[in-house]
Amino acid sequence: MARFLPGLRMTKKGKKGEKLLLRLLRAWYGMAPMTSTGVYLCGCIMFFCVFSQGATSSPPAVSAADSSAVRELAHSLKARVGMAAEMLDTGETVMVGDEAAYPMQSVVKFVLALSVLKRVDQGAMNLEQIIRIRPEQLVKDTWSPLRERFPQGGDFSLKELLRVTVQESDNNTCDLLFGLIGGPQGVQKDLKEWGIDGINVRFTEEEIHRNHDLQYVNSSRPSAMNSLLRAFDEGKILARGTQNFLWGIMAGCSTGPERLKGQLPRDYVVAHKTGSGFTLPGGGVTARNDVGIIVLPNGRKMAVSVFIRDSKDSESACDRVIASMARWLCMEWRPAPGKNNGMMQNSLGVRFSKDSGF
Repeated sequence: MARFLPGLRMTKKGKKGEKLLLRLLRAWYGMAPMTSTGVYLCGCIMFFCVFSQGATSSPPAVSAADSSAVRELAHSLKARVGMAAEMLDTGETVMVGDEAAYPMQSVVKFVLALSVLKRVDQGAMNLEQIIRIRPEQLVKDTWSPLRERFPQGGDFSLKELLRVTVQESDNNTCDLLFGLIGGPQGVQKDLKEWGIDGINVRFTEEEIHRNHDLQYVNSSRPSAMNSLLRAFDEGKILARGTQNFLWGIMAGCSTGPERLKGQLPRDYVVAHKTGSGFTLPGGGVTARNDVGIIVLPNGRKMAVSVFIRDSKDSESACDRVIASMARWLCMEWRPAPGKNNGMMQNSLGVRFSKDSGF
């Protein structure tokens, strides 16, 4: 059939139609091309082709990789911008600037939390275990909401230290957690075990604050971070209980409300972790990041990682670009339907059709 009508797609139920079409073709080729019967048969053939093609194919999804909108947003800053987004049910992606590695800053706290909770699942640690923090462990010249509330230290559960580290991005508790699992090398070992390439965890927050150049070593490519987010979401790293615990903390993240969440309606759930760099001489910032999983109103999930490096523009300008990228991904991008015939289910059990957006 292909030699007569290249590109024609036949369904399994179309074998009878195929035989009919072959008979029509034979009749057509055996007739004078201008006879009325020949014209009628040609019309039948054309109708059959159009009907068959329309019944078995759908319009192609917009090629996100070629989207000029994403590139324009990335190029609107005087900075190096990397962004990767992936629909977690189909794997469809859009990326810009993914060939480079970007300083993670506090995004590393998401990676650290996975390593700590892995040890909870293994029984080596317990979320309810109490950890004593001494006043001298609370470094003064760093971001530390816990130190502001408890300058003399105190006794805290591991659960609370994880919450403060991820949700409030506390640098002191971050380094305390690093100490509990053998330092950054423990996290790097876990990344290798999980099969994640392109993320480097080498230094603590205190080490980076002493030498700002080290921030560029603790780095990630956007797509590598999305691979970690996918593994987390698919339950390949944590047990259900610890997975839900970390998801809840990230969904309640108090930092960076103007980034991924900044331009999204309230019915979009964003479980995320931000990262912020140091101020550059003359203004600008070394890093402005946000990574996480966005749950769309129809229940589909999208992993999004945005990293901005060495921006000469302000922090608020960087935040607006991150928010605009998230809005474009959620409101403008039209990826292919999900794998379950366009029907998705959100966390409340409500089902949506593919006609509701995604």
